[in-house]
Amino acid sequence: MIKNKLLWLILVSIIIKISAIAWLGPRSMPDTQGYFETGRQLVSGDYSDYTGKRTPVYPLLIAAAGYNQYVVAGLQSAMGVGIAILLYLIFARLSGHDSYGLILGLTYTLNPSQILIESTLVSETTCTFILLFSVFYLFKILAKAAPPGAKDIAWLGFLCGLCILTRPQYQPLPLLIIFFLAYCFQSLSLSKIWKYIFLLIPVLLMLIPWAFFQYKRIGQFVLSPDLGYDMTNHTVKFIEAAPERYADLKEILIENRTVKLRTRHDTYNCVATSIPEMLKLRGYKYSDLCKELGEMNFAVIRLEPLLYLNSLLRSFVTFFKPTWYGRLFGIRSAVTSGGFILKTIALVYASFHLCCMLVFLTVPVFKLLKTRWTAFFTWTSELSFIYLLVLTTGISQAFVECGENARYKTSVEPLVICVACWILIKFATVFFSRNKKPAFIGQ
Repeated sequence: MIKNKLLWLILVSIIIKISAIAWLGPRSMPDTQGYFETGRQLVSGDYSDYTGKRTPVYPLLIAAAGYNQYVVAGLQSAMGVGIAILLYLIFARLSGHDSYGLILGLTYTLNPSQILIESTLVSETTCTFILLFSVFYLFKILAKAAPPGAKDIAWLGFLCGLCILTRPQYQPLPLLIIFFLAYCFQSLSLSKIWKYIFLLIPVLLMLIPWAFFQYKRIGQFVLSPDLGYDMTNHTVKFIEAAPERYADLKEILIENRTVKLRTRHDTYNCVATSIPEMLKLRGYKYSDLCKELGEMNFAVIRLEPLLYLNSLLRSFVTFFKPTWYGRLFGIRSAVTSGGFILKTIALVYASFHLCCMLVFLTVPVFKLLKTRWTAFFTWTSELSFIYLLVLTTGISQAFVECGENARYKTSVEPLVICVACWILIKFATVFFSRNKKPAFIGQ
């Protein structure tokens, strides 16, 4: 009989992953082809159709796997086991109980949406693994109760750089870690914080060469030219405000927006469907079109700042909604169009997810109000960092995207669910222990 709870978690995780690969196999999304193409271009040196859209970590992983979809899916499943282990290690230490670590690790292993994304050939699982390894290493430093040395700071910087070059949405991560470490070790003064700024050295040593590479290939010193495309998902709702010099682009966007509103009742994906037509119209490369869209977006936002702020707020709220990586892509379509089993699993997952989000977002409010029950749940600096990470990710993503925001929560979702479940288990334990009737003598 296995008594080590971590071994149980690993065993269950491996069984789930093997079953998922056998049942689902590798799955593609619209982004998959771009990752494979970028991997081939980076390895072959043939940049004739290079867009600069994809950062290098995930495409190079695909290249290392020999462009074999089953090998890539297998690597992502192995990362899934690693993610469950990291969650166990993080929360077993924070809670002081191996049992809590096992339960919270299983919340990831048994999460149907995460199982589906692991079998899907996109960068989310890779980013989740790197991000959680960064969080684990940061918490390991905090556990030493002594300021980190140069080696620890360099490793954190390296992990941050990898995370950003997997998904650029985590560009705020290094600064977040720097100020968090400085705060925890009481080094916020200008004379002391310099030590933690050295974390930026490995980050910059990774990002600057990539930005130079992009400049050489697409003429823009950026990690990805996608900013203009992403922000158009905001401004397309009020694109009529665009200056007349963008009339041709505006006409295409309005036409596609009208179609989407008539068929889907929202503007989701209308910018993506407009891109081929805009490229053909202007004769641009993708990166040049994104640059012009960015200029158009800033002009529109200057004219309609309140509409942009309203869209930004809606995007931030959408970030916390459940997402679903089933064959129908989306909770709504899975529930309305799927079979009975798919509907049931999607509804259970969505209900559980929303419950976790409610707990995660409301507990700090009760903590601030200093209600009596918060004494049963000790707040730690590690919990503060998790909240800062989730909220920073949601805010930074909302500024540039208004479409698949819930999808961009994938990498922090395991932390949100683990924290919420830990809180629920803790308070349930306290509640039942306080309401348990004393046993009679002799029973």
